[in-house]
Amino acid sequence: MNKMNLGLFLFLYASFTFSDESPYDEVISVVSKLPKENYKVPATVDIISKLDLEILQPSSVLNILSNHLAIDTSSNGGPGQVASFFLRGSNSNQSLVKINGVKINPSTAGGASIYNLDTDLISKIEIGSGPFSSIHGSQAIGGVISISTKDETLKDSVSIGFGIGPDNYRKEYLRGNLLREKTSANIMVLNSATNGFPSLSNSKLNRGYDNKSVAGDISYGYKDLDISFSLWTSKGNTEYLVFGTPVSQTYNNQAFATDLRFKTNRGYYILFDINSSEDLINQNNPNYLGMLDHTQTERQSYELLINKKLNQMFAYSVGFESEHEEVDYSSYGISFQKDLRTKAFFGTIEWIKNKNSWIASARESDHDLYGKQFSWNMGFLHELTKNWSLNISSGTAFRSPNSSELYGFGSNEKLLPEVSKSHEIGLSTRNRNSSFKIVGFSRDTLNLINFNYADYVLNNIEEALNSGVELRYKWRNNFVDGSLMLRRQNPQDQNQNQLLRRSKQSASLSLSKNMSGYQLNFNVSTFDKRKDFGDISLPGYALININSKKNLTEKLSLSVKIENLADKDYFTAATANGYYLHQGRSLWLKVVYNLR
Repeated sequence: MNKMNLGLFLFLYASFTFSDESPYDEVISVVSKLPKENYKVPATVDIISKLDLEILQPSSVLNILSNHLAIDTSSNGGPGQVASFFLRGSNSNQSLVKINGVKINPSTAGGASIYNLDTDLISKIEIGSGPFSSIHGSQAIGGVISISTKDETLKDSVSIGFGIGPDNYRKEYLRGNLLREKTSANIMVLNSATNGFPSLSNSKLNRGYDNKSVAGDISYGYKDLDISFSLWTSKGNTEYLVFGTPVSQTYNNQAFATDLRFKTNRGYYILFDINSSEDLINQNNPNYLGMLDHTQTERQSYELLINKKLNQMFAYSVGFESEHEEVDYSSYGISFQKDLRTKAFFGTIEWIKNKNSWIASARESDHDLYGKQFSWNMGFLHELTKNWSLNISSGTAFRSPNSSELYGFGSNEKLLPEVSKSHEIGLSTRNRNSSFKIVGFSRDTLNLINFNYADYVLNNIEEALNSGVELRYKWRNNFVDGSLMLRRQNPQDQNQNQLLRRSKQSASLSLSKNMSGYQLNFNVSTFDKRKDFGDISLPGYALININSKKNLTEKLSLSVKIENLADKDYFTAATANGYYLHQGRSLWLKVVYNLR
C-alpha cells in the first residue's frame, strides 16, 4: 500500500470513528431467499435506489453498471444492440439477472437481454458480487443482478412522461399507482424508438431500435398472508449488421411472477413462488440457406421455502425448486427443440452470538442431462466496534451448459458445468452521513467451455482466474453528496493472458447537490485498456456525464442530461474490420407531468 492509499485509508477511518446509524442501511434480497439488511450479510452488494435513478437519469441499464459502479461492459453499438457486463471479471453468461425475482437469462447463447429493459421502469437494482449458486442456482458465478419494477414509494398518482434525445430518439409513457389499506397496484406503459447511429466504425448505416414495454404489479395483504403478482414485457425491433450487411430482428422478453408468503401459528415463515419467462428472437432476414433463424427459451419455475427462527441465535431455511425449460432453436441450418428439467434442494443455517454471526448455504441441483451439481456458501461477520465490521466468505458456483452448447454448432452433450471457487474479505463501516467498504476478492473458474479446434467441437478446456481489491465510499453533507468506486483486478486465463473486454483498473465518481431547486449531478468513470478477439487493442478512456432535474411546478418536472460531455471516441468491443461505436456527446430531455 503506497503513501497515497495509506493516507486515504487513515482519512476515511477518522471520518467514521464517531458516528450514528447510517441512512445507507437498506433491505436486500439478492444474497438470501429472505430479505435482510445489507450490512448484516457477509457479501458485497451494491444498491441503486429509486432516488439514485432519479438523480442519475441513466439512458440504459448498462450505463448504470459502467458509469456508476465502474463495472466492465461491452456493447455492439447503440440502443438495443447486444451488450454484456462482466462482474468481477466473469464471463457475460456467468452472471444471473432477475426481474422481480424471475430469471431472464436465455438457455441459448449470450446473456440476459437487459438492453431491452427501459430504465424508467426500474425502481431498484441490487448487484451481488460473488458466488451465489447455492441461493440462485446455475450461472451465478460472477454474481446476481436483481432488478425490481415494483414501485413501493408512491401513493395514488397518475403521471405521463415524454423524452427526446439524439438520433431522433423519443419516448412516451403513462404510469398509474393505486394504494389502499390492503391493496396496492402499479402499472406503466412505455413506447420508445430511435433511428440509431452507425454501429460500426467502417459503416455509415444507422441502426435503429424500438421498444414497447409494460411493467406492473399488484399486492394484497391480510393478517399474516401476502400475495403479489408482477409482470414485465418488452417487444420491438432491432437493426444491426452481420459482416457489413444490414439485417434486423424482432424480440419479445417477458417475466411473470406470483408470490405467496405467510406465517403460521408455530412461527414458520413459508414462501411459495410461481414464475415464468420468455426470451424470443426472430430474424427478419433469411440466412445464406434461405431460412429465417430464431431462438426461443420458455421457462417455468416453482419454488417452496420454509423458514424457522428457533430463538434469537439460530434460524434455518429449507426449500425445493423445480424448473422446466422449453427451447426452440434454429440457426444456419441447425435446429432443435428440447425440454429440459432441473430440480434442486437447498437450505441455509444462520447463527448469531454476541458480535459474531455465521451463515452457511448449500444447494444440490439435478439436471436432466449433466446430472447433479453441488454448491455452497459460508460467511462470517464480526462487529469490531459499534460501526466497523469484518466479513469473510467463501463459496462455489456453477454454470450449466446452455442448449446451444449442448445441441448447436460444434455441440457436445458430454459437456460438464463450469465451476468456480471464490473468496472475499471485507472491512466496512457506516455512520449517519457516510458508508465505506474495502474488499479483497479472488476467484478460480475451471471447466470453462470453449471451442477445441483440434476436435472441432466444444470442450471444457479453459480456466480463468481473477483477484483484486474494491473500494466503495458514499457520503452526504451540506456541501455535496457523493459516491466513489475504485477497482483494481487481474482477470486472466490459464496462460496469464488478460481476459477479453475486461480492464485491470476502473473507477467512478458521482457528485450530487441540490441548489436553488435544481438537483445537479456530475459523473466521471474511467477504464483501463482492454483486449478483444484477434488481439485487437481497446484503449482506455474516461467519460463525463452531467445532468439536472428541476420541479418547475408542483406537478411538472424537467430533466436535462448531457452524456459524454467531452465527445470522447471510445470502444468496448471490436470486429476484425472495425470498432463498435458508442454515442458521442448527446443531449437528453425528459418531462414528467403528474395528472393527480
